[in-house]
Amino acid sequence: MLRIRQGFTLIELLVVIAIIAILAAILFPVFAQAKAAAKKSVCLSNLKQIGLAQMMYVIDEDGRYPAWAANIAPINGGNINFMPPDLQLMPYVKNTGLWHCPMDAQTRVNANTVPWWDGSYRPKRLSRSYVYVGNIITRQSSPFLDVNTGLTHYIGPGTWVYTGRQETEIEESANMIGWAEQWATGLPHEFVGGIWGSGFIDCDTWKLAGRNVPNQGPGDQLPPACTSFNNSKPTPGHSKLGIYVFADGHAGAKPWSFVRKNDFWVFKALKPTLQFTP
Repeated sequence: MLRIRQGFTLIELLVVIAIIAILAAILFPVFAQAKAAAKKSVCLSNLKQIGLAQMMYVIDEDGRYPAWAANIAPINGGNINFMPPDLQLMPYVKNTGLWHCPMDAQTRVNANTVPWWDGSYRPKRLSRSYVYVGNIITRQSSPFLDVNTGLTHYIGPGTWVYTGRQETEIEESANMIGWAEQWATGLPHEFVGGIWGSGFIDCDTWKLAGRNVPNQGPGDQLPPACTSFNNSKPTPGHSKLGIYVFADGHAGAKPWSFVRKNDFWVFKALKPTLQFTP
């Protein structure tokens, strides 16, 4: 007897395709979220190691934190006298890859346009995703720099003349931010070893992850002197979270509402009792 081989009917084929499409629609976002979570974990691990390096530096320097833009003569064909904070911690980190978050795919400018303290880093073009916190503008200080903010503070006179704080100057080291996650925003020139974009100063709070653009309420607003940046897009971050290193070396992911609260309270060395509204 002859056997008749039957194939799929068109309806059956369409049903199979529909099922595959439904499964793909369900699973692909899950895979994307899992991938993003893995990259966030790497980024958090990077900053934890940077926090440990920071504390080893502080121990070796008799309780003083790194300075932003330490005034030191350039090396290896460098063209600027200011050593960035990432290179101050490099002897303790010993891994240039720690300075880049895997989710940071922002485009950088031509590295030849960046001032370098150590010229050997120019051809490497290593993207840096984290910045060191100095004096920022707050509502309390607006329109001037708040000298109570940052692990490094301005001593002037002169461009970029900063020194690191002593541990004794900080009231609550577990509640003071020293490093912030900042992908290339505005002028995208953040490279390991390059001085540009290595410091978080002035009105740079507009770059912090999780800030709503355009503003949707008082909690999104910047200090009065910085309102020109209100509609500038911040660092994308991780589901509106940014990762931060604190003065005691620990790291954690925090929302904009946490870092913005009480006039950027977590950036202040001495903690004011007066509550400032946005």
